[in-house]
Amino acid sequence: MEERMTIKPMLKIMAAGLCLSGAGARAETFRAATFNAANSPVAAFIDDFAADVAERTGGEIEFELFAGGSLLPGEGTLVGLQRDVAQLANINASQIPSDMPYDNVISDLGFIGDDQMALAFATTELRFFNEQAQQEIQRNNLVFASGNTIGIWNIICREPISSLAELKGKKIRGTGGAQIAFIEHIGGTVVSVPPTEIYTGLQRGSLDCTAGSPEFLTVFWRLSEIAKSVYLLPLGSLPTGGYYFSESFWQDRSVDERRAMLGALSRSTAKSLIEWSDLIDEAFETARQENIALTEPTPEDMATLTSFSDDFVENLAQAEITKRNIDDPTPLIEDMVRLVDKWKGLLAGIDTSDVDAVTALLDQEIYGKIDVETYGMN
Repeated sequence: MEERMTIKPMLKIMAAGLCLSGAGARAETFRAATFNAANSPVAAFIDDFAADVAERTGGEIEFELFAGGSLLPGEGTLVGLQRDVAQLANINASQIPSDMPYDNVISDLGFIGDDQMALAFATTELRFFNEQAQQEIQRNNLVFASGNTIGIWNIICREPISSLAELKGKKIRGTGGAQIAFIEHIGGTVVSVPPTEIYTGLQRGSLDCTAGSPEFLTVFWRLSEIAKSVYLLPLGSLPTGGYYFSESFWQDRSVDERRAMLGALSRSTAKSLIEWSDLIDEAFETARQENIALTEPTPEDMATLTSFSDDFVENLAQAEITKRNIDDPTPLIEDMVRLVDKWKGLLAGIDTSDVDAVTALLDQEIYGKIDVETYGMN
């Protein structure tokens, strides 16, 4: 609460100095914000969406992107959307767990993911149609737009590692309760350091390994300069938050404008995840060029992970009730498990590098099912 209070004066000033023109005005330029860098996949998604929706509306809706926290810091994004400082932004719900506890359940459950695109699309569908997720979104005066997630996490080490047994006693950084519990389960020693210290930790030996997505090797933390191996055991991802509109902005748009935005969201979501997959392919190619061992997990280690993951899911609802003081999230958990499996199956049937094919699938399963007359209008 104390942290929230520090940003309120700033938001009041911004809201006063950047007020929108009246509802119903045409050819308006709205504000999109991200705390991520201007060259990040998040910023690329917003840029793509902005260009697409401007074209679909004949220039009547345009967005200016404020990246790198220049308009809203990460922890202030929710309040900034609520006060119309920005009309579109990405939210990291892990920064505001008391405001979005159910979204943090979704993030915790990201541990079950082993396919980035399937996980991103599953959590997108979940946030649109699951009642517990939608109630939380509406309570925060938001309108959900799309989801995302970084690549699937593996185990990146400073020395060659080819099995879980070799990780026993190793100093390993993890993120999230499930990852940390799994590291402890296999006999590793959990080390807590901020992400900015992963590189030096591996370099100096205060860390032996870190859980991390392939992007850790390149665009995130350049670990390809010092890593010797990546054990490709899938440790999930972090599908937290996503992209949201301010409720007032959405409700001030016409039905045709809302329809245009949903169309742009579908295609931008497809393009974003395809481009993110390309980043991951590039990271693995960099690893090969640097002679970093990319080792597939053994069947025994996969069985260990599967057993742990099954127990984790079975006990998650009660753990979240206790941890977050929320109503039973079992419906949310069951929906997400089902949707992850559903999307893995759906994506197996198409060319996931084809923007048109992926967009058509998103339209069929998600965006085409949204009632543009009523969605976000409560």
